[in-house]
Amino acid sequence: MAVELEYDYDTAIAAMDKFCQEDFNSLKEWTKKLDKSKYVPKDLTDKQLLLFYNACYGDIERSKTCIERYYNLRKNTPEIFDNRCLSSDELQPSVEALEFSVLPEKSHDGYDLIYHRLHYTEPSKYHFEPGCKLLFMTVDACLHKRGPQPGYIFLFDMQGVKLGHLTRVSLSFQKDRQRSLRKFFQYVQEAMPVRMRAIHVFNTEPILDKLLLLIRPFMDKKFFDMIKFHHKNEDLENFYQTVIPRSALPPLHGGTLPDTQTLHKKCMQTLKALEPYFKAEEEQRINALPDKKRDKALERSFKHLDID
Repeated sequence: MAVELEYDYDTAIAAMDKFCQEDFNSLKEWTKKLDKSKYVPKDLTDKQLLLFYNACYGDIERSKTCIERYYNLRKNTPEIFDNRCLSSDELQPSVEALEFSVLPEKSHDGYDLIYHRLHYTEPSKYHFEPGCKLLFMTVDACLHKRGPQPGYIFLFDMQGVKLGHLTRVSLSFQKDRQRSLRKFFQYVQEAMPVRMRAIHVFNTEPILDKLLLLIRPFMDKKFFDMIKFHHKNEDLENFYQTVIPRSALPPLHGGTLPDTQTLHKKCMQTLKALEPYFKAEEEQRINALPDKKRDKALERSFKHLDID
């Protein structure tokens, strides 16, 4: 099954601030000559490659590094990037307990907005790896439909976050078989094919200090400096005027969009419709693996199919 992205390729190129056909062709040729030990598919489409090229501002060497890290991390983090099916026993509880959305409007600077918050605040309902999986599925859905963009802003609402949630993240990180927290930040900082512009965290509480103690070791300075914290009683009028207008935000944050649960349900409908794409993308990665690794990945994939 071919990996087809929805966005219009010619329109995307015309809107990009930097594009050189000769450089792009050299990037295509490079992917076809890579050894299988790099896990990079040789049948990447122009639309797939353009996401990396744009994210790296047309820098070919940076694009190559980003591509290699992207496929290495996806291969080595199956708990986050494989079996992306909303109806699975793994994902369904988090679909109900969390909220995600690609907001329909953009920031003042024309950046895409990815939103996330808790729906149910009981720590027992929070599962770190499925939450990460849904977040990256949401990002992939935005890339699939909108293509290369000048930037992304992530919006995280901390309302309802408790010490119990941090304990569950800590336990996830301590699992001998996985280092999911470290891989999460590696992917976001080194491999995700988007231009990250800022991360705004709303409704911060004193527990924020404990959260930062947990995650700060995995963030480089440039990434950490992108994070902007907003206390629950903060006056956001300047934020509305300079960063994101009210028209681009849900009512919980002073905006005029539909409520966050409505936005979440629409996002989940989109992710459900994209399941054939998620499956095709996983198969493309599996087919790029060396023979022995490919056989094991196929076996794991079939087991998930049996469960589903």
